[in-house]
Amino acid sequence: MKQVSKFFHLPSVEKRLLFRVWILLGLIRLGLGMLPFLTLKDLLTRVGPMLAGENEKFSVERLAWAVGVASRFVPKATCLAKALAMHVLLQQAGHEVFLHIGVTNNEEGNLKAHAWIESQGRVLIGGSDLNSYTPLLTME
Repeated sequence: MKQVSKFFHLPSVEKRLLFRVWILLGLIRLGLGMLPFLTLKDLLTRVGPMLAGENEKFSVERLAWAVGVASRFVPKATCLAKALAMHVLLQQAGHEVFLHIGVTNNEEGNLKAHAWIESQGRVLIGGSDLNSYTPLLTME
């Protein structure tokens, strides 16, 4: 209930941002479960501008905040879903953005993948212990 109260106390422009990001994350989450990655990426390139809205009004930190908050309300919003959403938002706002996907072995020796977003020389989404990951893909 406290989260709902916080939401209603936000300025209307931030409420709209959170709602758009929530929709975007939900669609990405569905797409990851139903479509090949490259098909989803192509679809996001075409549909992203409609979902991204007026992101140039927001700092990269505020967009990252919105992805973090909205992801708490999207079931199974993985690091890849959050990174893809942030990628769309930053691209539409005109920022240089890099989506990285890397792998490492966990304690049991199993392969573990992780996605993160870098912009303006900083990691904005997914920045935990990245030195242990071997990069597989970087997408602009």
